[in-house]
Amino acid sequence: MPKVVPEYKELAKMRIIDAAYIIFNKKGYHSSTMDDIASEVGVSKASLYSYFKSKEEILQIATNKTLIDSFNQYFYIEDSLEPLEKIYNDMVRSVGALHLNFEITALSSHNEKIRRINRDNYLKKKDTLKFFVENQQSKGSIRNDIPAFTIAQLLNAIYNDISMQLIIGMDTTEVHESWKTSISAVLEENHQDKQKTLNKYFSN
Repeated sequence: MPKVVPEYKELAKMRIIDAAYIIFNKKGYHSSTMDDIASEVGVSKASLYSYFKSKEEILQIATNKTLIDSFNQYFYIEDSLEPLEKIYNDMVRSVGALHLNFEITALSSHNEKIRRINRDNYLKKKDTLKFFVENQQSKGSIRNDIPAFTIAQLLNAIYNDISMQLIIGMDTTEVHESWKTSISAVLEENHQDKQKTLNKYFSN
């Protein structure tokens, strides 16, 4: 009989997800195997299959945990503009995760399962950003002359561009300034007082 992970089912699954993310970051998704993940957890490969059907299923939950959950935590739960700075700080701390997400996106071109996972995650992230924008528009915190969905698309584009800048090793001070000015250009209707605009969204 396969060795059973000695925690409750959900905790055991989270251990496997955490281990998988370590392996994916270390070896890349394509080169990682279920054997690698099992070894990282300290169980047999057969035990993994008692929790997950495939490496793709592990990937789906791993990306949800690291990307979608963080977006939901900031943009759904926190009713303020602070998530704009917090999500940037998370990006700086988790460059390896950003790199993995780009690698996973590239795999969509020849893997239908991963394509569906990436599409679902993209739509979830856009819905989260749209909710955030609509909420802040209703409070008068950000511009309302542009539809919330369009602003959500622009915010997502900025997020992806800043991710790429961090991955390729651009100077973090310059990247942070780029993030702030780009966000301000999208969210603020009047840019005559640039410094006031920046301070509205970001801490010093």
